[in-house]
Amino acid sequence: MEKVIVVRKGEKIKTTLLKGIKFNLLLKTDILEAILHTYEPETSIGLTYKHIGQEVHILLKGEIEYEIENHTYLLKEGDVICFPSMLSHTARNPGKEKAIGFAVVSPPTFM
Repeated sequence: MEKVIVVRKGEKIKTTLLKGIKFNLLLKTDILEAILHTYEPETSIGLTYKHIGQEVHILLKGEIEYEIENHTYLLKEGDVICFPSMLSHTARNPGKEKAIGFAVVSPPTFM
């Protein structure tokens, strides 16, 4: 692994689209991945899921509602949430505006 990795604006490794949600994989190493995710208004990942690891999400714009183990957490711009990925979780944009978030997941299992 490189000791220093720089990803420039507009660069990405991969894009995945899921029901009005765009996931841009910006960075992937042996131990983590960084994902910029954009939710169109009133979109949802869908059913809850779980996997190994740990996640940290920061909301950059709008609102995203996370459901984790049947508890709901509404994040607004600037809010951060961190949780073990083995907890059943999903996310949705309940608002009328686009929502943008940034996530770091370790180990790199999402994309």
